[in-house]
Amino acid sequence: MSGKREHSHIHDLSLRQQAFKILEKYHDLKPKELCKVMELDYQAHGETVRQYRKQWKREYKNRQALKCLSFHNTRGWIYALKMLDRAAAVEMKGSVWLQTRAKNKMLLFRDRELGRLEWHLSGRINVWIKKPATWARVKQLLAKGFSWTGLIGDIQIFELWAASARFKGSHLVYDTGERLPYAKIEYLKEALGAVVKTGDVTHPTCIEIEFHYPDYAEKNERILEQVSKSLELNSKQIQQFSDFLQDLSQPKAPKAQDKSMIV
Repeated sequence: MSGKREHSHIHDLSLRQQAFKILEKYHDLKPKELCKVMELDYQAHGETVRQYRKQWKREYKNRQALKCLSFHNTRGWIYALKMLDRAAAVEMKGSVWLQTRAKNKMLLFRDRELGRLEWHLSGRINVWIKKPATWARVKQLLAKGFSWTGLIGDIQIFELWAASARFKGSHLVYDTGERLPYAKIEYLKEALGAVVKTGDVTHPTCIEIEFHYPDYAEKNERILEQVSKSLELNSKQIQQFSDFLQDLSQPKAPKAQDKSMIV
């Protein structure tokens, strides 16, 4: 009885709804088999059923899997060389570096294709890269801001300096194809530098994961780097002092006897 009731209910639906209803239950039905189940003439309705099947497959994939995955807002940082002069960067003729009105007196360099550089008083340079984000594009942006402008004239120095650029973070976006309710989860922000958002105004149909290298980890790394440099300097001084003491402790060869003093 239940089978007959279900069969009569299916026939009350439109052809498209009937096809979708059957395909939800039997995913692998081919157009010919689908027509047979729907009690349709394949010669007359085969093409229509084939189109319904394509539509159902697209919608099914959208429901079952994420449509696409993309990165945006990729950023990093690098510290300016001591030789670099902020004032000279702004004052040079035809300079592409702009002094902003921000309280932190940040200098700004923009490139429409690659991204932008933010040069702070502390010497930190924030690097923002437009997608697709690659290390080659990071290097190209730094070259335009510092090498091409003449701020760093030696190509070898530039190459070594650019290699010290570090990755800070990015936004990972999953598009679900459907508008999602807004939510923001910051539970792991301090520990792992990760924030999960859904239904954001900029990406209403996306699950967005913001992740970055935690600030405390970056500060600790900077401190360790400075301490290691200090220890390296001290070890050199200790070695020099040790060599000096060793020279004092070693017996020296007697001087040649001065015969003019012999009577």
